[in-house]
Amino acid sequence: MTITNANIRFNENGTPYATEFEDLYFSDAQGIDETTHVFVKNNKLLERWKEYSEPLFTIAETGFGTGLNVLVTILYFEKFMQQVGNPAFRLHFISIEKFPISHVDLAQALSLYPQLEQYSQPLLEQYPIPVEGCHRLSFLGGKVILDLWLGDVHNVLPKIENKPQGLVDTWFLDGFAPSKNPEMWTQSLFENMALLAKDQCHFATFTAAGHVKRGLREAGFTVEKQPGHGRKRDMLAGSIDKSAENLSRLPYFTRIPATMNKTPKIAIIGGGLAGANCAYALSKRGLQATLYCQDDDLAQGASGNAQGGFYPQLNAEAGHASQIHALAFNYASKLYKQLFNQGIHYSHQWCGTIQLAFNDKVASRYHKLINNQTWPESLVHWIDAKQATTLANLDLPYPGLYIPQGGWINLPELVSGLVKAADSKVETNKQLTSLERFNGAWQLNWQDGGHTDADIVIMATGSDSADCEQMSQLPFRLVRGQVENINSQNQLADLATVLCHKGYLTPAWQGSHALGSTYIKDDKSCDYRLTEQHTNLAMHQQALTKCDWIHDIQATTKGRAAIRCSTPDHLPMVGAVPESSIQTQKYHDLYKALPAKHYPQPINHTNLFMLCGLGSRGLTTAPLCAEILVSQILDEPLPLANQLLDALNPNRFLVRGLIRRQG
Repeated sequence: MTITNANIRFNENGTPYATEFEDLYFSDAQGIDETTHVFVKNNKLLERWKEYSEPLFTIAETGFGTGLNVLVTILYFEKFMQQVGNPAFRLHFISIEKFPISHVDLAQALSLYPQLEQYSQPLLEQYPIPVEGCHRLSFLGGKVILDLWLGDVHNVLPKIENKPQGLVDTWFLDGFAPSKNPEMWTQSLFENMALLAKDQCHFATFTAAGHVKRGLREAGFTVEKQPGHGRKRDMLAGSIDKSAENLSRLPYFTRIPATMNKTPKIAIIGGGLAGANCAYALSKRGLQATLYCQDDDLAQGASGNAQGGFYPQLNAEAGHASQIHALAFNYASKLYKQLFNQGIHYSHQWCGTIQLAFNDKVASRYHKLINNQTWPESLVHWIDAKQATTLANLDLPYPGLYIPQGGWINLPELVSGLVKAADSKVETNKQLTSLERFNGAWQLNWQDGGHTDADIVIMATGSDSADCEQMSQLPFRLVRGQVENINSQNQLADLATVLCHKGYLTPAWQGSHALGSTYIKDDKSCDYRLTEQHTNLAMHQQALTKCDWIHDIQATTKGRAAIRCSTPDHLPMVGAVPESSIQTQKYHDLYKALPAKHYPQPINHTNLFMLCGLGSRGLTTAPLCAEILVSQILDEPLPLANQLLDALNPNRFLVRGLIRRQG
């Protein structure tokens, strides 16, 4: 999962030079003019934007490099939007980079173009850690989205979730010259470009190499030579005519969008992290939702803890769960900091998180994680006991893993902040009793006898999810968790970072620390229990037995218990709510492993979607999961590899069971 950064040096003009490929990233002092000529002009972007009838225009790029092509295109897009005044029109970039430039080198490279600072600064603020996969960045208040995919283009392109009609309106075929980087310029690349292209998709590239021209034509593109930029005589540009639809990769995991009006009425059921993040993701597209909360205020359930630990769940092997957590953690970290910088206040500390190697078994597992070099040091690295003591400002005779971007967040304040930023309407004391399809819409029936209509419904219902008839066949797992309030006193008052072992302990906030948590399966009671207080204290004292200060801590009776909603594989359910009984009939012979074309697309409840099963990791996963869900609803490009999207699909348990003949 760790990606190798590019090896860069700068020439006498300050232009970045890739030593591995022996090539410049852009022409000395002419980078903006070069991008304008090759990619903006020869793809006829301004003319096509003016005539474009869809709300989202998608550009895909091979070779992100310094991001100059993206930034220059955003410059032209903003000018275009100022002229045409179409608030619904948005731009989506998909850019792929095998060797990303380090943050320091990127800042130096972009400093050559101060006229782009209003776009390069947000890029630098959101620039991801070097982890393989898709990293979603936002510009111009969400008018422009960049999906920066880190990895080899030949591995990445097949992982991008395609659509029957294609995904891409324009290709920027960039990268180092074919003579310097022949591994990229292959027939496989051109064929994948064609697969992802929509009908009349354009392309442009700086090169006029003969095998590139022939390869693009063989893949279905018309190719013409055009005048090159500067001293370069020729370049290539063209388009593709497509009539056949793309066959679905795995039909039963197809993510079907909503059928919607221009201004749909959207209802979100649930007032916690899941619902608030969905409201915020919708608002970035100019859509407003109403949140319906069964309590008298937001964040009264599992999202109600005053100090929630913020860190990813990583393993030595980069399985699907760890990949999702690493990418989601990076996305959430950037989003939370953006919110705060925009004036949305919530109590927090970016104080880092230490996962303590409190016994030999745990130490062995952590050493394996580090030795495998699965994750970059900027995400997680090993620290010895002395370093742990320094970071924690408290005696810690244990080594462990340090996650510098971790910390703690006040969940109720964050939920309120997200809803405020989304400008969403909130209705409290609304207990949902049933959902019914009526006259092409959903009718929401409330406990007080009232009814509400909605075109699209998003279920973000946490521990109440199984109570909904449409979701009752899904395998939710309910787990009670009690968190203690610990008075800040003696040595504990000096704690400066979040500590994790079997449980977690936070630095002080308003005179107390959070200590947790219990895990009691299938218990929906939220009463505070002294027995679980003793369990929590004993767990921490046993794990940290070498710390003298741990035996001095005392809990109050001001802690709280809540019910987490999880799933059998501990990953959320994100997507359309499946018609489970119908899917069981349609896919009853999955165990036969017939070709994909044998199976139809899934049958789901129309315009009914869900983000449920966040478990105890909602702070990490909710923002990216909400972004995935809203992207699906609006038929936008999706910000995860298709295998990871499958791992979050609500019907995955039904599919797995049928494949194993358990259905």
